[in-house]
Amino acid sequence: MKKSVTLLFIFIGFFYYISGGWQTVKATQKMSIEKHYHELGYKSVSNAIQETEAYYKTNLVLPKKLPPLDFSHSFGRFSKENENLEIEYLNEKKHFNYIINIFPAKYDNKLLPFSDTKIILKDGTQAYYSTSGIDEKSIMILKFKKNNLIYILSIQEILIDNPLSTLEEIANSF
Repeated sequence: MKKSVTLLFIFIGFFYYISGGWQTVKATQKMSIEKHYHELGYKSVSNAIQETEAYYKTNLVLPKKLPPLDFSHSFGRFSKENENLEIEYLNEKKHFNYIINIFPAKYDNKLLPFSDTKIILKDGTQAYYSTSGIDEKSIMILKFKKNNLIYILSIQEILIDNPLSTLEEIANSF
């Protein structure tokens, strides 16, 4: 009896292993981050952009470039209450993200300028940058106004060699 129970468990374990049971666990874990973001009101970036465009009754223009990083997911969320579109690109395994926030220009008194550190983009647009946080948690933030909207780009400084240059390149990619 003990031998048949032991053989049964070995057979179940072997069948589970060869049937890709471990892959099923990985897929479930991957879905959990998507489920978590959806529970927080995020959706696909394209759906969030459509919702934002319908609200503002205009076509939304986004930068054509992204930071030179591998992202596993992207999500978007529009808040009518804050009139804010947030787009987040993230890498689930390496635990990093890049975020774009977009607000209507009517908030420029609250959002611009937020630092004395100013740069001029290729088209003459004034952009302001700052760094917040400490050490590995330090985040580079670049804010500018374009197309009657305020764009705020943010990324962890440690992820790329020259974060200001990278964010400036992104801002110039409209």
